[in-house]
Amino acid sequence: MSEHRFQVNLGGMIEVLSDHLYSSPDVYIRELLQNAVDAIVAREKTGQTEKDSRGKIHVVLNGEELRFTDNGIGLSEDEIHRFLAIIGESSKKELESGQLRSDYIGRFGIGLLSCFMVSDEIRVITRSVHEDRVFLWIGRPDGTYTLEKYGEEHEAGTEIILRAKPHMEEYFAYETVQELLSYYGMLLPYPVFLSDGGQRIRLNPIELPWEKAEVSQTELMQFGNLIFQEEFLDCVVLRSAAGEAAGVAYFLPYSVAASVRQRHRIYLKNMLLTEKGENLLPEWAFFARCIINAKALRPTASREGFYEDAVLEQTRKELGACIADYLMRMARDNKPAFQRFMDIHSVAVRSMATSDEELFDIFIDELEFYTSKGAMTGRELRMCNEPLVYADMKEYRQVSQLYVAQNRLLINVGYVYTLELLEGLAMKYDLELFQVSTDEVEDMLKDVSPLVSESCLDFLECAGKALRIFGCDVEVKQFLPANLPAFYYIGEDAALYQQIQDALETADDVFSGILGNFAKNVKPAKPVFYFNYQNPVVKKLVASDDEERIGNAVVILYVQTLLIGGFHLRHNELGHMNEKLMALLEAGL
Repeated sequence: MSEHRFQVNLGGMIEVLSDHLYSSPDVYIRELLQNAVDAIVAREKTGQTEKDSRGKIHVVLNGEELRFTDNGIGLSEDEIHRFLAIIGESSKKELESGQLRSDYIGRFGIGLLSCFMVSDEIRVITRSVHEDRVFLWIGRPDGTYTLEKYGEEHEAGTEIILRAKPHMEEYFAYETVQELLSYYGMLLPYPVFLSDGGQRIRLNPIELPWEKAEVSQTELMQFGNLIFQEEFLDCVVLRSAAGEAAGVAYFLPYSVAASVRQRHRIYLKNMLLTEKGENLLPEWAFFARCIINAKALRPTASREGFYEDAVLEQTRKELGACIADYLMRMARDNKPAFQRFMDIHSVAVRSMATSDEELFDIFIDELEFYTSKGAMTGRELRMCNEPLVYADMKEYRQVSQLYVAQNRLLINVGYVYTLELLEGLAMKYDLELFQVSTDEVEDMLKDVSPLVSESCLDFLECAGKALRIFGCDVEVKQFLPANLPAFYYIGEDAALYQQIQDALETADDVFSGILGNFAKNVKPAKPVFYFNYQNPVVKKLVASDDEERIGNAVVILYVQTLLIGGFHLRHNELGHMNEKLMALLEAGL
C-alpha cells in the first residue's frame, strides 16, 4: 500500500477565506496586528527586549504600498519554512506538546493568508532575536514562495510589505487604514503608530479607563461616547474571573425590543473580535451596549465569535451579575436614577426578574402592575389585603369598568412577563391568586326586584328581537357605575363556541367536517348583553311602549358597547348602528 500526502490548492484556500471565513477584506489589518502583538509577547518572554524599548507597531503608507513593522521576536530560517509555508501551522503552539499557548491571540496559522485578499504578493523581511541574519520571504497566491538572505541591516522583528492589487486600492487609503487600525487595535497594550511619510501619530490610548485604580463615572461615560459616538443613560464596570474579562456596559437612553441585538465591541486579548457578542451577555441584557476585553475565551476560526463552552457560560453569568448587582444597588440607594431606568427599560428588568430568583426578590416590590385601581407596585399588591384577581387584555377590557366602579382589584396581565411575575409574587408571599371568572363577574351584576323584573318583560322581548341577528342573550341587571347603560360579556364557553362558529363559516369542506364533529361536543353558549336598570336611559326604554324606538336604541347601545370594549365586529354592526341612528333622527325631526 502506497502512502500519499494531501495537496492544498492555495488559490482555492484563499477563495474560501475571502468568501466564507472572513466577513470582509479589511480583516487583513486585524490579522497583521494580531501577529505583531504575538511576536512582541514572544520576545518579552525571551527576556531579550532592549532596555527602555517596549514593544511597538509602526505602519507606513506610501501610495498603494503598506509597510507593517513590529519589534517582536522575528523568525529564523527554519521558522520561516515552518510557519509561513505550512497552512495551519501556528508559531503559538508549544513545540514539544503541540498545545496552544494561552497568552497569544492567534491560534490557527492562517492569518497571514488574509493578506492575499488585498495583495497579489506578500513580502516579509524578518530577523530573529536569536541571530543576526536577515531574510526576505516572498509568498504568492499560487502557492509558491522564495526565500533569500537580505543584505541590509535590520533590527530584530518583522516587516510585512503589501501592494494593493486591482480593485483593492481603497483598503490602502490613509483614512481607511487609520480607521481600521483604530477599530481593531484600540485596546492593544502596545502603541500603534501610523504615518504616510510625514508626521507619525499614535492611534490607541495609553490606558483603558476601567483598568485604572480609580475612575469616575464621568470618565467612563466619555469613553463610551468616544467609542460608540452616542450618549448613554448610565454605565457599569464589568468583570469576569472565568473568562478573564473586563469592560463597561453602557445603558441605552431609549427603549429597545428584546429581539434587537446590540452592536458591542468585543475584544480578545485586546484585539477586536466582533461587534456582535450576543453569546457573551445574558439575553435579558438587550438594553446594554458593551466594550469587553476577554483573555481566556476560545475564538472561532473566523475570529468573529467565541466557542460555546463551560468557560463562556460562566463568563456570561458573571458579566450578567455585574449588571444585575449594579441595578440592585441603584434600586436600593438611588431611587430617582432607578425610576429613570425603569421608565425606559422596565421590560428588561421584568425579564431579568422572571429568569433569576435572586433578582426577583430584589425587584418584585419595585415593579409596577396595571390594575383597576391604577398602577400598583408589587409591594402595594402584596399588602393590599385583597385577593389577586387577574385578566388577560381582552377580559380586562370587558370587565374593568365594573371593577373600577365597585372599587375592586383587577390586574391586567396582558403585558409581557406580568403573569409570571404575579404568580411568583403570590407564591413567595402565599397570596390568593385566581383568574377572573364568569361567576366573579355575575356576582357584581345584581338582580333587580321581582316587581322590576316583571315590568321589564316586554322590553326584553323587544330587545331580544332587535339583537337576534347578533347572536346574544339579553338580561336586565343593576350594577355600578350607574352611567354605564349596558355591559357585554363573553364567558369562556361562549368565546369557544363563537370561535368554532366563525371557523365553520370560512372552512373548506374537509375542515368543515372536522370542525362540525368537534362542535357537537361543545356546549352551545352565547354572549350576554346586560342592561343596567340603574341607568336613566335604560329606565326610560323599559317604560316606553314604542317598539320601533326601543329596537333602534337597543342596537345603538349594543354597537356602542362593543366599540368601547374593543370587541371584534362580526355582523356589519356599524352599518346597523348607522341605520338605527338615522331612524331616530328622522323620528325626532
